[in-house]
Amino acid sequence: MRPMLPLFACLLACTSVSASADTFSTALGMDYSTGDYGTGSTSEIWYVPVVGKYETGPMTYKVTVPWLRITNPEVGPNGDPLPGGCHAVESGLGDTVASAGYALLDGSDGGLLLDLIGKVKFPTADEDQCLGTGEYDYTAQVDLARRFGPVTGFATLGWKKFGDPPGSDFDDPLLASLGFAIPVATGTSAGASYDWRQKVVATGSSIRELTVFLTHKLNRQWKVQLYAVKGFSDASPDAEGGLMLFHTF
Repeated sequence: MRPMLPLFACLLACTSVSASADTFSTALGMDYSTGDYGTGSTSEIWYVPVVGKYETGPMTYKVTVPWLRITNPEVGPNGDPLPGGCHAVESGLGDTVASAGYALLDGSDGGLLLDLIGKVKFPTADEDQCLGTGEYDYTAQVDLARRFGPVTGFATLGWKKFGDPPGSDFDDPLLASLGFAIPVATGTSAGASYDWRQKVVATGSSIRELTVFLTHKLNRQWKVQLYAVKGFSDASPDAEGGLMLFHTF
């Protein structure tokens, strides 16, 4: 599951809602990724998130609760390391992520959109099944976006504080993303993003990935997004793809 992907949906949806309106929306996704992550054995991950988001004034609150199925668990969603030593296939509840964002600049009148975001990963996944580390993680990031004619450019810069399970000492990496979105038809936008994150373990690699996506607005309430990911490092999947279905109330 791409750590930066929810930003795409925000960029393509936020212009249709007044910044002063209270809005509740939900999303359901399905993501599949595969890769050996430098281990010599192929790992496959099915990630099915259920997302709830509430926007009021400059504040945005979001909670993501996922279900996971991992073959040969070595690396979890977003390239996060797992304890290892589990069965060939594990499945169950994943880690819950809650976030709060404040729109310092709302992007009105073609100006800059600037969001300050804090995230907490709650260890709801079973670490004995290698579905999570059993520790809390914390992320602070800044999201930027601006329109340049028909093109919307966006970027993210952040830092993640990993909780260290017994016997480990994870690094706390910087992360960044840079991309664009452009309308290609009525109600349809396409774009791409390059994502990077510093390595988490001394023997690991940084994340380097390219994502392409297509978002189509079905009507005022419904929107669907398709995406594909290509990894360029041992910390990234060889290939990944998925879809998200959004509903605004």
